[in-house]
Amino acid sequence: MSEFIAMKNTKIGQILNRLMADKKIRATELARQVDLPQPTIHRIATGACEHPHLSSLKPIAKFFSINIDQLKGHEPIPWLDRISKIPLITWSEALNWPFKQNENHEHILTDALIGKAGFALKVKDSSMDPVFPKNTTLITDPEKPSKDRSFVIAKFANHKEAVFRQLLIDSKNRYLKSLSPDFDQYKMACLNDNDKILSVVVQTKRDCED
Repeated sequence: MSEFIAMKNTKIGQILNRLMADKKIRATELARQVDLPQPTIHRIATGACEHPHLSSLKPIAKFFSINIDQLKGHEPIPWLDRISKIPLITWSEALNWPFKQNENHEHILTDALIGKAGFALKVKDSSMDPVFPKNTTLITDPEKPSKDRSFVIAKFANHKEAVFRQLLIDSKNRYLKSLSPDFDQYKMACLNDNDKILSVVVQTKRDCED
């Protein structure tokens, strides 16, 4: 189940990523603005460096007009005060979600508007390349209605795991399409009465590489 949590006590990397997303600024540009090496920003944002030096935190906090304790997660940031935390589940679990739940799931933070049954998945193959490469995190909402050209999590009656595809709708039929030109399996599949749309993708997340 999704829940709302205060920004307080959130890992510094997650806070920095949220701040960059809010300001629509990339790691390379932030590094230039605060006069820090780009690898330093990258290590903080990805969580590789959980306890950065104060000399690195000061210019970052100043740039975002917050204090050091807010950047560390010790104090709330008023305009980023509440975000959603959703479980990262497996593709087989998605078939029966939210009825099959595990308290030990890793959780993903998101600022997307999402229902209580929201969940996250990691792209596991190249079927949606190049738009959604392998290991892209998908934030999904089972309560959101699907429409033509939505990106969805779906269940084929003869599959043991859910799949990630784009939904195409014409006047009579619904189709699921993979995006990769190299992915032949189920390139375009027509949904029948035994197939099901499980959830709609509302946000994606990728690790910063620059």
